[in-house]
Amino acid sequence: MDVEKAKAGYRSPDCTDYPDLAGYSRDEIYDGCMGGGALYLAAQMVRTMDLKEGDIVLDLGCGRGATCIFLAKEFGVRVVAVDLWISATSLAAKFSKNGYRDRILPLNLDVTDCLPFAEAYFDAIFCMNSLSFYGGSVEFLHHLLKHVKRGGQICAGMETFDDEFSPGAFSNPPPVFDYSLPPPHDTVNVWEDDFSKMHSPPWWKKLFEESGLLEIVHCRELEDATILYEDLVLYQIEHDLDPEDVRRSIAQLEYGRENRPIKSLFVVTARKL
Repeated sequence: MDVEKAKAGYRSPDCTDYPDLAGYSRDEIYDGCMGGGALYLAAQMVRTMDLKEGDIVLDLGCGRGATCIFLAKEFGVRVVAVDLWISATSLAAKFSKNGYRDRILPLNLDVTDCLPFAEAYFDAIFCMNSLSFYGGSVEFLHHLLKHVKRGGQICAGMETFDDEFSPGAFSNPPPVFDYSLPPPHDTVNVWEDDFSKMHSPPWWKKLFEESGLLEIVHCRELEDATILYEDLVLYQIEHDLDPEDVRRSIAQLEYGRENRPIKSLFVVTARKL
């Protein structure tokens, strides 16, 4: 694969489309974000929300904490930062270093277990690039949403496919999406653990509606999703990050030029009834 040839044709997002990120460096946009879209996706998510200073927001699957700092800094909210894999101790150190020790509470929790929060406690849930891994059922939404106030919001932004795979393709997915991670994680099949759970926006909209708890406010793919994926590849190349992931990402982008469904990004936001 000719990485340099692919790089030459790749684009970066128009900064005028993201006034929310004025003053952010390229490193600040990408550092600490996991999955596609980085803070570009976070910015598009919060545009669909009604956040007020002092709100209590659950950042669900917060990863390395970049979105927590973004929310606290730009909107003056208080954040409960929950992740299963990233150490709460390392997150606390990061939040303290950035001046948000008293505004962001880091916790290590499995969100599918009983949650230690009061009912109707949160004003909003913000969930970027993680809900597809564990939240694709009505039962989970009921489990989670009891901790959100009536009238509060849940906003999920994530990687997706622009349509559902046919049954045949789902059983025999394209090789660009069906592979195992390199050693020592070669027992992980990326299709089974990730891509097979990345349903289309209409699928998620239907799920939210079927919960009986939510009114959809917004559900839409990002118009510049492909550009954001291209820009992530450019950033990885510039910083010599994970060459194998770069090659995989290029292959997926090339696949999407002539095949469907393609990888995309979307935001779904709903208000609790």
